[in-house]
Amino acid sequence: MENVDNKITMSDFLYAENASELFAEIDYLLKDGVHFQSQGTQIRCFIFIVRNDESLKLYYRHFFDVELTEKGEEPNNYFYLDFNGNNRGGISPRHRDIMKSEHVIIGFIIYKIIHIDRNIDIDSVQKLKEKIRIEYEDYKPGIYRLIAKSRNITPGNLNDNAIDLTVQSALEEFRKIGWIDLNRDEFSTLPAFNRLIEVYEDYILNIDETLSELK
Repeated sequence: MENVDNKITMSDFLYAENASELFAEIDYLLKDGVHFQSQGTQIRCFIFIVRNDESLKLYYRHFFDVELTEKGEEPNNYFYLDFNGNNRGGISPRHRDIMKSEHVIIGFIIYKIIHIDRNIDIDSVQKLKEKIRIEYEDYKPGIYRLIAKSRNITPGNLNDNAIDLTVQSALEEFRKIGWIDLNRDEFSTLPAFNRLIEVYEDYILNIDETLSELK
């Protein structure tokens, strides 16, 4: 029954405009770790979340023991489900794979290139791969070790092609969860890319030391 006493309830969003059209998609994607922001094809879903955020927060808290969380300042705010570390609440573990260590490191390097070193003109995937291969030569052995560990192979069998493939797979993963926009050779970071800072703040604040440990 629709709420009639103006008190926000966990079911109010079900009666919102476009709920039958949008909520199922939003629900599946949130549980898979996707971050929603006012960007591209996400805009309609983002608006739905903004208009119904209080009701949705009650819903996810009550039924799944997770928090629908908003971060960032408008117009760069974004929403995601906070799984509180490894605690996934009542959400099935088949949702949202744990991010690979080598993808996290690639994320650190992208953050350093764009947001610390201010190479804001890097918007080509190919140029990004070349920059990481050439200017981060010292970090290759560490990246190789991370890749080898995840693949259960010997680091000595890896080369620059492995770096390129890892950058590409990292970008695909970041696109899937709403951290970047990726269109063939073009990419750009989205507001939700700042989630990397939130999750790994200590490592980001000491990014040179973190990357140096890969030497």
